[in-house]
Amino acid sequence: MVKAPKVDVKVVIKNGKVLLVEYPKGEIICEFTLDDLAEIMEFRYATPWNKSKDVLEKLAIIIDDILNAYSNVPERPPTKEDLMKAVKLRRSYSEKET
Repeated sequence: MVKAPKVDVKVVIKNGKVLLVEYPKGEIICEFTLDDLAEIMEFRYATPWNKSKDVLEKLAIIIDDILNAYSNVPERPPTKEDLMKAVKLRRSYSEKET
């Protein structure tokens, strides 16, 4: 039996999908939609599909909001607390209270 060479894989969350990307090539190996993830969650944890998908959609929005907030930070690195506050209040980091 010949073993396949080990591939370095990174997980990327983009547009509400989970992508497995071969690193450093950047080639997408596999793509999981929210429906795919909800199906896995339903089967594995006996969680209704509609509830699973709702939770995953909210998580995808939150992750996107974190990325957007981080991208708009004028100084690096931002604090976790500042990012959490911006995401919780649904505002960009540039609107941070002074």
